[in-house]
Amino acid sequence: MALHDLNEQVRVSAASRLGYTGRVDAVEPLVALAADPTPRVRSMVAYALGRLGSHEAAGALQRLLHDPDRHVRENAAEALGSVGGPAAVDTLLELAADQDPKLRVQASKALAKVADSDPRVAPQLTMLAGDGEAAVRAATLSGLARAGGEAAWHGGHILVELVEDPDPMVRQRVAVVARHVAPDAAPDILRRYTRDPDQTLRRLAATELDRLTNPTAR
Repeated sequence: MALHDLNEQVRVSAASRLGYTGRVDAVEPLVALAADPTPRVRSMVAYALGRLGSHEAAGALQRLLHDPDRHVRENAAEALGSVGGPAAVDTLLELAADQDPKLRVQASKALAKVADSDPRVAPQLTMLAGDGEAAVRAATLSGLARAGGEAAWHGGHILVELVEDPDPMVRQRVAVVARHVAPDAAPDILRRYTRDPDQTLRRLAATELDRLTNPTAR
């Protein structure tokens, strides 16, 4: 009932709560709310459907990818990675090949979530890691670091390939995720980075090295 409340904040809160229930029967009422006139509500619907992780939400999320609001589109792309399934992967692979680098960034983060479930994904992630846009390469690393499982293992190989990336932003991302996706190689990588010309990278590397040697450090 709260999904139909006149107050948009009530609808946002209701969608959020449903997303955390883990109940498959929450998908249908959330899908019905995907046409809500308020962007904040549609954005939360996309997020909540991703939390539920049901393949049945793929159609609604595909429609939300074309929403006029940027936040709705971004949440929909990420949610497609969470729900998985052939339809969701098909859509994300299309985004990964788009000329717009912002869409490829979204695709790289979402595809990492389904790297274990579809054989088409790992080769695409490798391609994204070699993308001409530094933001796409960095986003691919971030997605793999969060995904865990086989994706994280695949991410270790990709990370090693990006250690000497010419863009400081990518090397900074390598430093931040190294201990998560390539723990064996991380100490050598980070020590090398403490001598990097980029000041921000040297600082990050020192911090991450401290976390490796002192796990209780924040």
